[in-house]
Amino acid sequence: MKFNRARLAWLLYDPANAAYALIVRTVFAPLLFKYAADAALGEAAATSAWGYAASAAGIAAGAISLVLGPYADRARRKKWFLGGFVLTGAAATVGLAFAGDWRLILLLSFVGLASYMAANSFYDAMLNDVASRAGRHGLSSFSYAVGYVGGVIPFIVCLGLSLVWSDRLAVIRWSFLIAALWWTGLSLPLFFAVRERRRTGSPAEKAGGVLKHIWQDRNLRRFLISYFLYIDGVGTIYLMAAPLALDVGVSDEGLIVIILGLQFLAFPCTLLYGLAARRFSARRPVLAAIGVYMTIAVLAGAFPLIDSPRWRLVLFIVIAVLVGSSQGGIQALSRSLYSRLIPGGRAAEYFSVYNLFGKFTTIVGPVLVGLAAWWWGRSEYGIALLAVPFALGAIGLRTVEFPGEKD
Repeated sequence: MKFNRARLAWLLYDPANAAYALIVRTVFAPLLFKYAADAALGEAAATSAWGYAASAAGIAAGAISLVLGPYADRARRKKWFLGGFVLTGAAATVGLAFAGDWRLILLLSFVGLASYMAANSFYDAMLNDVASRAGRHGLSSFSYAVGYVGGVIPFIVCLGLSLVWSDRLAVIRWSFLIAALWWTGLSLPLFFAVRERRRTGSPAEKAGGVLKHIWQDRNLRRFLISYFLYIDGVGTIYLMAAPLALDVGVSDEGLIVIILGLQFLAFPCTLLYGLAARRFSARRPVLAAIGVYMTIAVLAGAFPLIDSPRWRLVLFIVIAVLVGSSQGGIQALSRSLYSRLIPGGRAAEYFSVYNLFGKFTTIVGPVLVGLAAWWWGRSEYGIALLAVPFALGAIGLRTVEFPGEKD
């Protein structure tokens, strides 16, 4: 894979939005919300509320990009919509730096999450603008790997603030500002260097046309249903990491150190997934990653059975290492596999459906976690239940036929 100006600019967006994904979505927004809401709602109810808000943000992001996708392809405005959602998400992130009431924190987090996921839909669609079909597995994997390293840089700055500043709340608020600046700043090259390809094929014009075509295409239909089943679980585990860590007794400092270490682990592991896709088919490493996540789900369900704080911490670290080993690979190769199934020049339309079905559009998983917290007072049981959709997703993925892929 040769890196020209357009590919490098597209690549930079991954470390750009990685600041939001790591600093805001994974760590500080859940922490800020838990600090503000635990006293008012209770620990379990606060975790449930966070899960429901995340589900609503995923649905909103998918619906918005589904409506805007056909126009973005037809008018070649994917970059415009991407920029609009980046600015909206960054503004919500800045707002979090000044929010105190748990309701406002939840609202701004919803806006930020929805904007982040909607922006990713248009970013993913531009993979077809910058890479040939043969080069998409490699570029997609490399961009995710670079994203992990790029996201670490502003995160280390935030970590440095926590080491020299005893006011934890102030550190959290400044971290939101750093994440917003990093997100917007590194996204700028994409708008100048990437040129969107002209649309080919007959336009669907409306979202319903895309959905109809997907439903009639057996491979697209099977892939998206399978993808939804397994990636929703991946997103749920990612999203609920910080609240669950607090619930099982991991300190704020311990959580930050673990997450920082996982970024360095994820970089080589994601590259290895890309190499495996070149050596075999991309489907095989994705199936292996699903197996890893099934193991994670089962292990998470064991937390209520362990009384020792030390062994609970050990179990959390084991789960975190497993997540770091496979999270980037399963996302990167799923994206490039899907790009091989869609018509040329209509990527925004089809990736809007991809975003609706997955791409961390977490819907079912957070609901399971929330219901488990409500019914049993233990959100970990909801994560354990994710083993079922993971298994169904793997079974479905094995039935999909990908052009040029050999098992």
